[in-house]
Amino acid sequence: MVAVLVIWGTVAYKFVNGLSPDVAEIAPQDLNVSFLPKISVKVDTFSIKNIERDPFLGTLNFNNKGKSTSANTQKKVTSNFPNVTYGGVIKKQDLSDQVFVVNINKNQYLLKRGQIVDSVKLIRGNTNAIVVRYNNISKTIKRQ
Repeated sequence: MVAVLVIWGTVAYKFVNGLSPDVAEIAPQDLNVSFLPKISVKVDTFSIKNIERDPFLGTLNFNNKGKSTSANTQKKVTSNFPNVTYGGVIKKQDLSDQVFVVNINKNQYLLKRGQIVDSVKLIRGNTNAIVVRYNNISKTIKRQ
């Protein structure tokens, strides 16, 4: 009889402890939630020299003499203008601040007036078009 009471007492004890297990308290940790990434912009500088001798054939190249390089430079700057499209404007009804949705080289950015992203500066804009500047060249981009 004592053995039966000991066994049933053990089963009852484990059952009651299983219903209300002891939970260890976890102390809250102080985490620094401010995230400030360091922006490092490195400019790669280079210069192009006019080489008169072909390094592979060893012959002289006379094609570049007498040409004006300023006309070629203008063409290169306009061809290097990034692919900019205008997606629209976001504005709260009670505020006058406007945020423009601008795609630069297939990356979408939210820009305010005067902000610069990838050397493209947003000059002004409205619901129909924006004006951007890249290397002192301004372009008007209409909404798609």
